[in-house]
Amino acid sequence: MPGGGYSGRVYGWGMLMRVIGAILLLAFTCLGVAAARAAAAGSEVVPDGKLPQVATPLAYILDITADPRADRFEGRARIRVRLEQAATRVWLHAQRIDVHQLVASDANGRALKATVQLHGDTGVLEVRFAARVPAQEILLDFRYGAAFNAELQGLYKVRLGDDAYAMTQMEPVSARYAFPAFDEPRFKTPFDISLTVPVADVAVANTRQTGQTKSPDGQWKTLSFATTRPLPTYLVAFAIGPWDVVEAQPIAPNAVRKAPLPLRGIAARGNGAKLDWALQTAAAIVPWFEDYSGQPYPFDKLDLLGAPDFSAGAMENAGLIIYRDAELLIDKQSAAERYRGVFNINAHEIAHQWYGDLVTVPWWDDLWLNEAFATWAQAKATLALHPEYDAELGALEGRQWAMASDSLLSTRKIRQPIDGRGDIETAFDGITYQKGAAVLAMVERWVGEDRFRAGMRAYLAAHAFGSGSSNDLIATLAEHAGKGAALARVMRSFLDQAGVPLVKASLDCADGKATLALAQTRHLPLGVMASTRAQWSVPVCVRFGRGDGSDAQCFLLEQAQQQFAVAGACPDWLLPNADARGYYRFELAPADFARLTAAHARLRAPEQLVLADALDAAFARGSLAPDALLDAMPAFADSGVPQVATALFPRYLWIRRQLAGASTGLALDAWVADLYDARMRGLGWRRQAGEAGTVTALRRRLAHFLATEVRQPAARAALAAQGRAALGLDGSGTVDLARADPDLLDDALKIAVQDGGAPAYAAAQRAFEASRNTAQRYALVAALGASTEPALAARARDFGLTPRVQVGEMNYLYEAQLDEPANRAAAWQWLHAHFDALRERLPPFAQAGLPARFAVGRCSMAAADELAAFFTPRIKDLIGGERGLAQTVERIRQCATLREQLDARPLDEWAAAHRPRQASH
Repeated sequence: MPGGGYSGRVYGWGMLMRVIGAILLLAFTCLGVAAARAAAAGSEVVPDGKLPQVATPLAYILDITADPRADRFEGRARIRVRLEQAATRVWLHAQRIDVHQLVASDANGRALKATVQLHGDTGVLEVRFAARVPAQEILLDFRYGAAFNAELQGLYKVRLGDDAYAMTQMEPVSARYAFPAFDEPRFKTPFDISLTVPVADVAVANTRQTGQTKSPDGQWKTLSFATTRPLPTYLVAFAIGPWDVVEAQPIAPNAVRKAPLPLRGIAARGNGAKLDWALQTAAAIVPWFEDYSGQPYPFDKLDLLGAPDFSAGAMENAGLIIYRDAELLIDKQSAAERYRGVFNINAHEIAHQWYGDLVTVPWWDDLWLNEAFATWAQAKATLALHPEYDAELGALEGRQWAMASDSLLSTRKIRQPIDGRGDIETAFDGITYQKGAAVLAMVERWVGEDRFRAGMRAYLAAHAFGSGSSNDLIATLAEHAGKGAALARVMRSFLDQAGVPLVKASLDCADGKATLALAQTRHLPLGVMASTRAQWSVPVCVRFGRGDGSDAQCFLLEQAQQQFAVAGACPDWLLPNADARGYYRFELAPADFARLTAAHARLRAPEQLVLADALDAAFARGSLAPDALLDAMPAFADSGVPQVATALFPRYLWIRRQLAGASTGLALDAWVADLYDARMRGLGWRRQAGEAGTVTALRRRLAHFLATEVRQPAARAALAAQGRAALGLDGSGTVDLARADPDLLDDALKIAVQDGGAPAYAAAQRAFEASRNTAQRYALVAALGASTEPALAARARDFGLTPRVQVGEMNYLYEAQLDEPANRAAAWQWLHAHFDALRERLPPFAQAGLPARFAVGRCSMAAADELAAFFTPRIKDLIGGERGLAQTVERIRQCATLREQLDARPLDEWAAAHRPRQASH
């Protein structure tokens, strides 16, 4: 229910009756809406999910006339349609489009009398014929116009200084803003696209340009492009503007692809030189995926386009991948992590050219086949081509992030039924991406990489340029996996069931032989009770330590409890997630945990990370005391692997903020600062030439933790000095962001503005408004948002609603604002007055997250009720807001329950006993 989510409590009769009343009211309201739609549509209900199976599009011809400097564009869409049965109407999609004219004709070219109606904000367009039309092929010819979209969807525009750019973002259901369409993924058709644009502009589309003509007055040119391979509407893309176009060396033919592949980079004017790294990475990634999949790159070219503003990180349009340019462009002042980031996002989007573009899901309930596969494949390509990037650890951190959502009762399944736009928008989450990828990695580990690869190759070959479903994939993998029917049981138990398994493991040794006992339940935080018992088919791979060595053995846990014989002698210790590839959490008896922790240095880094996660999860379940978790931190702190060294930071901060009183909190901060201070001083505050990437990453993580979370004075002073120099507040009088270490720039600017008051705020705002570098603009606008002086913080909140802040920049401002505890109360009151203005600027994908954005730091039942009371009457105005609110409220209640159940006195005693010597003076 909106505003609630199951909290594990038992509600009384009065509450039950109110719930029943609300459900009945909702049901009658829905019936009323359906009746109104039926009346408007002439007795047939306007579809709000899948379109009826009456008509199938066969091909599109799109002619778009657009000047990015104007407010509107014009278009013509000719759609060849097959009527599957006699019909009086055809339903398709269009939204915020003005249809000037529709000409319909039958298979013989004879005119069909027809009218057209757009059904409000439903996104549905109705073509109604004057008489029933027999089953046949028909042509629908629309002439229309529309305003450039203001929410980064459909065909939208961005101003960058004096330049204007127009580009598209069609996924998931935004093609309907750009042209009338059958806007569902199951409809894959060829597209012929032509673009009429100002003569000085550059225009690109999914395929190679095939022709160009100029208008008689010489002011316009019309570019034509090759017919696409069959595509769903969400993969159609084009862009117009004064772009820099960099022609890279074509990617050479290989054993899989017989012809050279044209490769280009495209960026806003003046940014072409920043595309080199992205083009280098693409040239390596494409052949790797061709070799892995056995399928040649599917399209006639590959363009990488960096957009000045974009709703997502990137979009895998066939042949024309569009990125937020901060994710694509690299220069000498870029943070070291950006090189890794560009490679990773390129690997993900290029993987989609096979997983999603070559083979497309028929409906959004199988979205995981696109996104989980691209996430999994990205990690594989990164591990193969850049092992120093530690792709395993990045994937594992993503998996653990997904597990946090999957530990909610209101979480969704990987294959969740999709009924409307809200369900579609909220399906692009950690469950689809990271959990889905983790399940694939787990199955691959269990069946073996070669067998898994054979199954994937067969799946892609069988469904190339068509659609493939979960059932198709499971059936194909089962043929090659060598696991019989167990393969399907494993996959379905994770795809069609929400939650994280908790595997409890114990060993019994007798007569030199070991027996492993495994039991499974659902992992849930303290105080949360599920209404149904969950059970999975779990491939459990266990590492057994014996003397100086170890070995791994795998077992299939399919019952609530099972026992397995262990090969070899009785081990000294066990890790119930060998290689950290299993999507489950584990629990051990205290003595077994102690033996494993003592042996942690003999584990690989991913296994150390799952050990840290097991400790954190035990704390969340209430089975590990706060002092025991703090005792474990030093063992991880000494690691040279950044992810391991900082693995327990989030739980430390929870203990510090939610459980510790003022005196204990100061003692804890002194202790943790002492634990990491020598390490930070050894790393220094500047990147050194030739240093390892792990050193740079560890510096960034520790500097952020000490300066912005613990607020250690020495760390803040070091970063503040860099931020002041970058803003010209060190006496130089000129802004030069290169004066700060590029890996620490974001935090340096925030602290400089926080400590520098109005002069620093003004300098940051001037630099922001003057900058044309998207990554630097993000850092500067976040610094404005992070200001904690009340008047400046208020100014920043209002600034975020002005056109000077681009839509894609808003998140950086408000996230930084709400990360500061001092700003939250005023920001909450501001939201009451500015909700409508904020919502109207948010793109659809961001609306479901609005409750979570304003829930930061909340950890009480009263805070959950307050949030729910505000958002519940407004939730209908947020796309996907119902799920976003339910999960947010449940998180707050879980936090409150854990805090209420924990005794703070042992923590006080622990903090007093561990106070650093210098802190006692």
